[in-house]
Amino acid sequence: MDFRERMRGYSERLDAEIRDKSFKSDLAARFIVIWTLLTRIPLPKAWWPEPAPAGNRALALAPLAGGLMGLLTGLVVSAAAAFDLNAVACAWIGAAFYFVIGWALHLDGWSDLWDGIGSGRSGEELRAVMKDSRLGSYGGASLIIAFGLWTALLASTAPEYRLSACVTAGAASRFAEDVAAYFGEYPWESGMGKGWVDGFTAYDLFISSLTLVVFLPVSIFHFSLCVALSALTAFFIARMMNAKLGGVNGDVMGAAAVAAELISLAVWAI
Repeated sequence: MDFRERMRGYSERLDAEIRDKSFKSDLAARFIVIWTLLTRIPLPKAWWPEPAPAGNRALALAPLAGGLMGLLTGLVVSAAAAFDLNAVACAWIGAAFYFVIGWALHLDGWSDLWDGIGSGRSGEELRAVMKDSRLGSYGGASLIIAFGLWTALLASTAPEYRLSACVTAGAASRFAEDVAAYFGEYPWESGMGKGWVDGFTAYDLFISSLTLVVFLPVSIFHFSLCVALSALTAFFIARMMNAKLGGVNGDVMGAAAVAAELISLAVWAI
């Protein structure tokens, strides 16, 4: 099946889903699940869907959740600037807010992956290092690098573009998670991320890419470049970890998101 036929098939499937009477409730359920997973901004418990949608279906909406998180962070940065704080202070206030509302989840995977890479191990030995709750020197240094680059790059971005940078970086980085899930293989027979990674299909990636359209008006050129570079970054990380770890798990997806976010902010800073 060539690319055009595949896209036609996906479009027809999406059209059928949209026409289904349960589409709106299903879409809301998927968003509630991914929002609850990626952020610490609470939603009413009564909203939690029963039964919960499949992990891959919820994961496809990750860019939408990420873009909204970026929007909130950008608004905080803009509010800080309104008090005549300098660019660095505004960026650190934004980083602190972003960390609290959910970035910490991805930073956990980022630091675990760097601890694993720093160990020089592979396979089950690498898994043991990454699952160790203690933070090693590589993991600790990676957090300093992540915070330092995030704040430095945002502070280097022109003031009128900082809100746009936060939005696009948040959305593109979560798209990177989806790309990593698609090109990755879950490395173990069981685990929390198995259904999310193994079940993530090309159609889910298609839906994920459609959610990005919501944020295109922010900046077509910058956002398109951020998405493309984020996808390439996630593809590279997934292929590397398929070889070293045996696949992609939640830590790898989180690390891909952080790497993609820093690259996206670099696009705006440049």
